[in-house]
This record gives sequence, structure tokens and C-alpha cells, in this order.
Amino acid sequence: MFSSPCSLFNVSHPGGVYNTPRSALDLYTPRFVRGKGVDKLGLCPICIEPLHRGGDNKRVWLAMKFSAYNYHMQYAHGVSSSTGRPFFPPLSVRVVDRSSPKKNEKKTMQEGKCHQCRKWVSMQGVKDVDVKVKELFWWKHAAACHRDAGIVGEQDFYEIDHVWKQLKKLKVV
Repeated sequence: MFSSPCSLFNVSHPGGVYNTPRSALDLYTPRFVRGKGVDKLGLCPICIEPLHRGGDNKRVWLAMKFSAYNYHMQYAHGVSSSTGRPFFPPLSVRVVDRSSPKKNEKKTMQEGKCHQCRKWVSMQGVKDVDVKVKELFWWKHAAACHRDAGIVGEQDFYEIDHVWKQLKKLKVV
């Protein structure tokens, strides 16, 4: 077999100790950790990916003990801690008018229909400003509401690339 993804994919070791994920398709679990107890850090498995695979090509180490890692994975990448998969998007989206918006507030709001609770959920804040992570409001709802619940038949959230093909060859996906 292999000792870490570094040897499997012929990439440089990022530091820390290899941390086996729940499965090869687990997007949440850090592949590398360092430190112990309150000083334990996890390396974001998405940020370290090259740009062509959707990452930032950066080593982002985050505290595990104080939820920095969890917050980052859920609200920067939209990955569920309970499933290791991306949060499901809304079933549909609508735009609704706001009554009596104040200065510097949006006149309309986007809402998404949740597959789990069936409610229309606000997908943005009321302030009329650019935001760094547009999906943040939806992902916060999803983290609290979806848990392990998925959409029946919805499983196509992985890119079929050289990594997928190598994992398929090893029969781990």
C-alpha cells in the first residue's frame, strides 16, 4: 500500500504526521496534523491542493482544540464535519423583496429552499456589501440543519481527475 498521499501522488511532504481519514473521499479530516492537546493543528486538505484542483496551493494549519479547523472547513469550504462531504445546495432559490430596507441595506434577499427542514432560508446578510464567502449564510444553516441527511441519489460531488483515477485503481473508491 502506501504510507501517505505524498508517496502515492509524488508530492512534497507538508510537515506534521499523516492522519488517516475516515475514507479516501472524506474532504473534512486533516491528512496531516502536528502538535498535541491544545497545541494540536490540522492542515486544511483543500487549501493545500494546487489551484487546478480547486485549492489555494497554501499550507493552512488550524487549531483543532478550539474549533478553528472546524469553522474553517464548514464556513470557508462548505464541508460537513459529520459526513466529510460538501453541504447540499438549496433545492431552489428565490428573490424576495424586503419591506422598509434602511440605507446601505439590500432591497431584495435571496432565499434557498432546504431539502431537510423544507424552509426558505436567507442566503445573505441584509447589509449591502461585498462578502468574502457568498455561501456562508447557507452553510451556517446547513451545518445546523442537515447533519447526516442527504438528498437521495445525489452523490456526484467529486472531480474525476488523476487523483480519483489513482484511488479507483487502488479500489478505495
